[in-house]
Amino acid sequence: MRIFKLLLSFILIGFVTVATSCGSKNKTEKASLETASVIEVSIGGMTCTGCEQTIQNNLGKLEGIKSVKASFTTGNALVEYLPGKVDTLKMKETVTGSGYTVKKFITVQN
Repeated sequence: MRIFKLLLSFILIGFVTVATSCGSKNKTEKASLETASVIEVSIGGMTCTGCEQTIQNNLGKLEGIKSVKASFTTGNALVEYLPGKVDTLKMKETVTGSGYTVKKFITVQN
């Protein structure tokens, strides 16, 4: 079941990436040179879809975050990011600043 959810998340990330690629040509070219990584963040304190939205919105504001999909039912967020632009410390600060706790980061194989 967890693998199924991860696969669906990757498909969603792909659609979001394609849908948002209609920006400036220079911006697109620059972003394509950097390789995105995916990390799963185990988050404590999420209790509803509003919590999911808060996590997604706040992490999504960080430079270098390409996509975020949070789930209060699993207590995790799947984050696609550019390691050269943002790191896990900044992600943790953002999550804790939003009123939640970060339990751990789990690297997802690309």
